[in-house]
Amino acid sequence: MKSVKHLNRKEEIIDTAFKVWQLNCFTSTSLNDIAESLGMTKQAIYRYFKGKSGLISEMSSRITDHYRSNFRDFRRIAETESRDQIVREFIRNQIEFFRNHSEYLSFLISKIRLADEGRRNFIEVIAEQTGYLQKELDVKPSAVNYILNLIVFYIFIDSLKSTEELTGRIYTLVTEGFGTELLAKPSDPERLLRENRIPENDMTEENKVLQSISEVVMEEGPHNASLDKIAKRAGMTKSSLYFYFNNKEEMITETINRQTEAFTEYYFEKISAYEEVGDQLFAHFVLTASMTIERPKTVSMIHWFIRRGIGDSFRKPTEFEKYRVFFENAANYRYLNTHGITADQLLLLVNFCVTFEVNNQTNRDLEKESKYGLVHDLYDLFVHGLKALQENKK
Repeated sequence: MKSVKHLNRKEEIIDTAFKVWQLNCFTSTSLNDIAESLGMTKQAIYRYFKGKSGLISEMSSRITDHYRSNFRDFRRIAETESRDQIVREFIRNQIEFFRNHSEYLSFLISKIRLADEGRRNFIEVIAEQTGYLQKELDVKPSAVNYILNLIVFYIFIDSLKSTEELTGRIYTLVTEGFGTELLAKPSDPERLLRENRIPENDMTEENKVLQSISEVVMEEGPHNASLDKIAKRAGMTKSSLYFYFNNKEEMITETINRQTEAFTEYYFEKISAYEEVGDQLFAHFVLTASMTIERPKTVSMIHWFIRRGIGDSFRKPTEFEKYRVFFENAANYRYLNTHGITADQLLLLVNFCVTFEVNNQTNRDLEKESKYGLVHDLYDLFVHGLKALQENKK
C-alpha cells in the first residue's frame, strides 16, 4: 500500500504536468521539463509513473473522474427542470467546471491522444452526457457538441464576464442563432457542398513536402521534428529539403505561410463565384470543414502556433482581411446579428465550431462523407439555433 506522502507527491506531479502542458505542446514537453519544474530528477518521476504514457493516463483519468462527477451533479439538478432550464443549467455547469479547471480545457483542446483506457473512459462520459441531453432536448448529438464549443469559445473571449452574464449570452446564441430574417437560405446546399470541397489529390510536389512537415511537427513537436524525420516522411533526402528551405525555423514558418496563402487564394476564388450571402456563408462552412478534413495536420499546426502567439514571423495573406470584411458586411447589412461580438470574433467562432466538430468526429472514426454531412447541421445551428435541428427532425 502506497504511503500518504507517496500519493501526495504523485498528485503534485500531475498538477505540475498540467501546468507545464498549458505552456507547451505536450508532444514537445518532456519528463525532464516536468521534473525541472518540481525540482526533482527525471528518474524520480519513474517511481510514480511508467514513463510519459503512464503520466498521460493518470492525467486523463483525473479529468474523466472530475467530469463524470460534475455530470452527475448536473443531472441531479436537471431532473426537475424544464427543457429551457436544462439548456441554461448545462451552460452554467460547463462554464463553472472549465473555469475552475482551466488546465483540463487546455489538455482537451490540444487534442492529445489520451491513453487507450483514459480515452475510452472519457468518451464514455461524454457519450453518456450527450445521450442524456439529446433525449431531454430532442436534438441531434451535433447540437450538444455545438453548445459545448460555444461555451469553450466564450470562456476564452469573455473571460472577465461573470458566470451569469456568460450563461445568459450563450443561452441566447444557442436558442436564437446568429442569422436574421434577411439571410436567405442557401440556394442549393448539396451543390455548394460538392463545389467547395478541397480536391483530395490536389497535391503538388511542394504541397507534399509541406504536408509532411505539418504531420511531423504535430506528431513530434516543433523541437523534436528533425529534418531527417521530415525527409523520410516526404520520401526524399535530407539535402533535398534545402532546395525548399534554408533551415528548420524557416521551414516551419514557410509551411504555415504558404499553406495559409494557398488556402486563402482558393477560398476567395470559390466564395466570389456566389452572389447571395446565404450561399457565400454556407460555402465558408464547407471550405472550413474541407480544410480540416483534407489537411488536418496543417490546420492543427496553424492553430497550435496561433494559440501561443507565435505569429510575428508569419505573413498575413493579402486577401486575409476579406475574411473579416465578409462577416463585417454581413453584420452591417443585417444578415447576421453579432450579439455584441466583433466580426473577427464571429469569424473565429465559425471556424472554431466547424474545426472542432470535424475533429471530434474524426476521433470517433466517422467516415469522410459523414463529416461533410455535418456542415448542414452546423450551418443551421449557427444561423437559427437549436430550433433548426428540431424542425429538421420533424
